[in-house]
Amino acid sequence: MQTYSSRFINFWLFTLAIIVLLMIAVGGLTRLTESGLSMVDWKLFMGVIPPISQADWIKLFEDYKQYPEYQIKNVNMTLDGFKYIFWWEYGHRVLGRIIGLVFIIPFIYFSLKKSFTNSEYIFFITLLLLGSIQGLIGWWMVKSGLDINPYVSHIRLAVHLIFAQIILSIIFYLLIKRMVKEKYQSINLSHKISFVLFNIIIFFTVIYGAFMAGLDAGQSFNTWPKMGDNFVPENLFFWEEKLFGILDNSVFIHFFHRILAYSSIGIIFVIYIFYQKRIDNSFQRIHLFSILVLVLIQLIVGIFVVLSNVQISLGSIHQVLGTFIFLLSSSYSLNILFR
Repeated sequence: MQTYSSRFINFWLFTLAIIVLLMIAVGGLTRLTESGLSMVDWKLFMGVIPPISQADWIKLFEDYKQYPEYQIKNVNMTLDGFKYIFWWEYGHRVLGRIIGLVFIIPFIYFSLKKSFTNSEYIFFITLLLLGSIQGLIGWWMVKSGLDINPYVSHIRLAVHLIFAQIILSIIFYLLIKRMVKEKYQSINLSHKISFVLFNIIIFFTVIYGAFMAGLDAGQSFNTWPKMGDNFVPENLFFWEEKLFGILDNSVFIHFFHRILAYSSIGIIFVIYIFYQKRIDNSFQRIHLFSILVLVLIQLIVGIFVVLSNVQISLGSIHQVLGTFIFLLSSSYSLNILFR
């Protein structure tokens, strides 16, 4: 039977997971609406106070005009247009601060009450470190677009996204560990290896999804199953670029993202067919089935994202689904590896 303290910790973890998921969704919309460079400074405490008067808005807009995004991309932007992109970035940053408060205050309280096991405490300290680093990564990412080139680095964007998803996955793993009393089954070594391989594929799918968003690579080909007139597009490698363009060639990034998606479907089908009947834990079976279903839905949504020329709402749904797949697959792996 759970104690009052234990139930409160579970509620706390669930609340954290919801807010982090919301922040990831808002972050994705901030990128899709090209709003990420609207706040040109980083104020840890004063940054939560929004502009109140017209004079405040004009001051912020004038600050924004000093940077390349306005001068090169948005020179005809009005104050109302600036307000639209500002609120997306502002909401994203405020959510980050809310997450920090929602985490640190209960964490200190429960630590003083010695409510965590030793293994849980290690994971919570890891979350604290990752969350602190994530704030710095966010500003490091924004700074990349405040220089000469008015575009956020797609590599820094990928780092920012993957850190957020790792944080969410650890929270979800801890929640499952606390609420599901029956341990997950690790059928055999091949079960572990195959799921680790699946997680590696999902990991790189997320990274290349961020590359797609950062470089607008989804708009390079709006056809499926072919890319243009061919299954394998021309200019797949730019040999004169670093690493043959695998990090900055939008054609390769788009193609490889598709290959990773197909690979994830193949391997999760194999895992499900071979292992689902051998799992006695009913929650674990549901967990595995949920991953399979989400991967299939994600493929369908991804196709429509491409065909729609990356329509914003579809792009956001695609990112949120990708986040769910990442947290479900990684938490499943953690539960069979750390039983």
